[in-house]
Amino acid sequence: MFGNMGPMEVVLLTALAFAFYLLPTYVAFRRGVRNRWLVFVINIVLGATFLGWLVALFLATRPVQPRRLPA
Repeated sequence: MFGNMGPMEVVLLTALAFAFYLLPTYVAFRRGVRNRWLVFVINIVLGATFLGWLVALFLATRPVQPRRLPA
């Protein structure tokens, strides 16, 4: 299936796979999720397992709570 791919196709496919793998981290940072670094760590460490990737995506898409200013 991938035997006829040239170097450019391999680079493009690798870049797309890497971007999809880091999608939960991108979503968390873009939305300003409070625990975005936790999402990043879970995504990097456990993202290779589908369950870890789903957990990271779940945490990244939770509702964002507004930050409170000190009184």
